[in-house]
Amino acid sequence: MRIALLGPLEVRTDAGRPVQVGGPRLRTLLILLALEAGRVATTQWLIDGVWGEAPPVGAANALQALVSRLRRAVPELPVESHPAGYRLAIPPDQVDVARFERLVGAPPGPPRGGPPPPPPPRG
Repeated sequence: MRIALLGPLEVRTDAGRPVQVGGPRLRTLLILLALEAGRVATTQWLIDGVWGEAPPVGAANALQALVSRLRRAVPELPVESHPAGYRLAIPPDQVDVARFERLVGAPPGPPRGGPPPPPPPRG
């Protein structure tokens, strides 16, 4: 599963097939889970992210129903229940934002076609 958040939301299966996720709340839930890929996103954090300052009565049940809709919409998406919330059980690198953050934080490699430049002079 590959999830692109930089630009329009795009979800692709491992085989590269695009998957449509309809509805703004469903897309918001998927984005929130993808931002925490591999980690548990707490129920309260998801409720705040989906509904903001106006959550529905029975927000935890509404979230549970929304997660069920997401599982039906994208059966290949491994969304796990956890006592504290939900976890998108994919490696973070399968989400473009996490991959970008990792690469930006990585030390630069040598320039293509030659040895690395010498370190700047100290002093």
